[in-house]
Amino acid sequence: MIRKVLILLVALFALTTSLAAQSATETKFREKQADALQRYAASAYKVGFPQVARRIWLMLLSEYASENVEARTALGYQKVGNAWSLDPGFSYPKSDTPDPKAAKRLQDDWKELADKLAKAHLKTAQEYEQAGRTDMARWHFEKVIYFTPDDEEAKTALSHKPVAGLTGTDLEQTLYERSKLIENAVSEELKKTYDVEERPASDTNPLLEKAKVAYSTVKSEHFTLRGDFDIPLLKEAAVNAERALRVMQVAYADKTGFQLDPKRWRTDWAYFKDKETYVQILKANADLMSPSDLKFRVEQTAGCGISDSTTAVDLSAAGNEQGILDGSVRSVAQWCAGFRAPALTEGIGHAFVGMFFNNNRRFIVDRQEQQRTTTGEEDYDKFSPNMDTWKDLAVDSAWKISEGTPAARLPLITADKFPDDARIKSWSFCDYMVRRDPNLLKSLDKLTGEGTPVEVEKKFTAANDGLSISQLEKEWKDFWTEASPVLKAIRDNTEPLSAVSPDAKKWLEAFNKARKEQNATAVTWSSTYSSRCKDHVDYLKANETQRDAGALQSEDAALPGGSHLGNMFAQMALVSTDAVKSKEVFDAWLHLPGYRDALINERLITIGLYADGPFLVVDAIRGVGRPPEGKGGYRVWPNVPKTAVPCEIQVADLGPEFKEFLVLSGHGDKTVLGYPLTLHQFGTGGVSGVKSSYRCQVTINNTPVEGIVHIADGGSNRRASAPGMVVFYPLEPLKKGREVEAVWTFENAEGVVRLATKFNT
Repeated sequence: MIRKVLILLVALFALTTSLAAQSATETKFREKQADALQRYAASAYKVGFPQVARRIWLMLLSEYASENVEARTALGYQKVGNAWSLDPGFSYPKSDTPDPKAAKRLQDDWKELADKLAKAHLKTAQEYEQAGRTDMARWHFEKVIYFTPDDEEAKTALSHKPVAGLTGTDLEQTLYERSKLIENAVSEELKKTYDVEERPASDTNPLLEKAKVAYSTVKSEHFTLRGDFDIPLLKEAAVNAERALRVMQVAYADKTGFQLDPKRWRTDWAYFKDKETYVQILKANADLMSPSDLKFRVEQTAGCGISDSTTAVDLSAAGNEQGILDGSVRSVAQWCAGFRAPALTEGIGHAFVGMFFNNNRRFIVDRQEQQRTTTGEEDYDKFSPNMDTWKDLAVDSAWKISEGTPAARLPLITADKFPDDARIKSWSFCDYMVRRDPNLLKSLDKLTGEGTPVEVEKKFTAANDGLSISQLEKEWKDFWTEASPVLKAIRDNTEPLSAVSPDAKKWLEAFNKARKEQNATAVTWSSTYSSRCKDHVDYLKANETQRDAGALQSEDAALPGGSHLGNMFAQMALVSTDAVKSKEVFDAWLHLPGYRDALINERLITIGLYADGPFLVVDAIRGVGRPPEGKGGYRVWPNVPKTAVPCEIQVADLGPEFKEFLVLSGHGDKTVLGYPLTLHQFGTGGVSGVKSSYRCQVTINNTPVEGIVHIADGGSNRRASAPGMVVFYPLEPLKKGREVEAVWTFENAEGVVRLATKFNT
């Protein structure tokens, strides 16, 4: 119990001004501001914007009045004795009401409230300054800047200087410059390519040979990649590893202790599609590890290193295309960092993969324990690989700093006990510290296994000229909660209330009507999820040349409104630039395999949507959660015998990525294919089972239809890809007016799965 109290004290100390240290006057002041914030949050909730209300309530509890009953109750807390406890059965609403008039009123009300709060903080800051309480004065001046960024007196008091057309502190200038340095390095590297050669079959790794598994090998300047993926994908992963190395060289330039020379690493990496192959290789090398270690790796890991006296390999169950590309960047990030602490190793990998792809597909440790104990939708978000979802969780964690994993605990977490709140903290803390000063992460890593968080805090402070982890916690919080104009500019997020388009309600109703026709449940709408939709609409409006199947699903950072982050979002968005008649739009979407997935996905609960004239963009990635009762599982489409579907699809409509797949499959001359049949698993973790086992036997009047199977869950163009989707393409257009029978089969841990369907053309 004493240890738990000490850990809590370390977390609480991270707040600049602890409630315990407040005077009665200060407490009264904060409670008064809390009342004003509470009224605004309650109003936002009442008019249909609970996510706006949630952010205000979290800020209120964190900064003003931690005991505020209205805010605590609204967020699902119950008073148990003298402490607040979150009701495990409570589920806070994720959806908003697409009401542009209500959004505009809330924006106007916020401006008025922010002005009042800023004036109150400024008056109090001045009083503290006159009394010589510079610590309290600084806190209040920071709040003035938060609410009214242009206040000149607050800028002067905080020693602001010009930063990127704004003003900020020396630290904020460092954060901005290093953020742009790294982001630009990523963007520039993604434009480059590096030579990669296919190696002969004689180039083998003895540890893989022991398992008698089939694999190919490619080699770039610094890396050897092996695996059962197609050669071009292995080559692309090797190119990404080379790109990542150059990014690390930029991020860690002039820093100490980082391993930027790959000659000091294991650079022989093996990536396999299926966990079964990964386990087979581990068991074939059982003599190189203890029985308990083997058991842990088999049951709870998807990646590890194995070695004997003469050779070594980094082994991974990568899963799909995104998994191997993720893995190549992650491996470079982790080897360059050379951290000992599992949490920091995991965190630094997530940080750089997020910068490259805005997506996380691989984890050091599987989440079996968390999957068993997950109860609410908020917990379910932690299983999403989408980094925008993780960023939302990081903001929540920052406001609720006293309830989460303190940074001082990160060096003490072991791989077998790595809860998801610690995973979010390790990633978000590493992401911040890479921007601030990576050397401080090395200093923290040196304290791996050093007793308790209190001892870690003490030793870290002594080793860093008085800079405490508590101060870094405060900075981390400011970064994720966008506490200043410069920090807002780094995060570069569109304000959710600005993402409420006039026609959002109409298009949401039409989207749900289209889903109902496919026996899918209605989805709700989120202003937060709609922010990136608005950004992509603005980009498309500004760039009239970007209209083909590839350009619609991407953004060029060199064009007006384009960005690397926007490009990553656009890849999996649903997009129309001819959104006039909703039925025509959604009928057309139903025939694109990846768009179809969103229209029938039972796990899709909430979407982002922004419409402006003929432009419509939908985010159907972030709002995936638990399916409704009695729904979920596998689904094949078409599965409607009485409804006729088209006979063919144009290859050009599926995007350039699919065209490349056809070339690799030996059918690059095809411009038209038969109508695509799909199998959907609707998860966020990709296609399950043995990927090489997927088959689709299609017949018309007992005559087989020749075609190809596309494991389509790892691509970067939503037209032909979606999480957990497999597609069968007949090689020739189907005959009109025929009944088609299709039988899908594949293997998983429980045996052979068989799914049959019939439909008409």
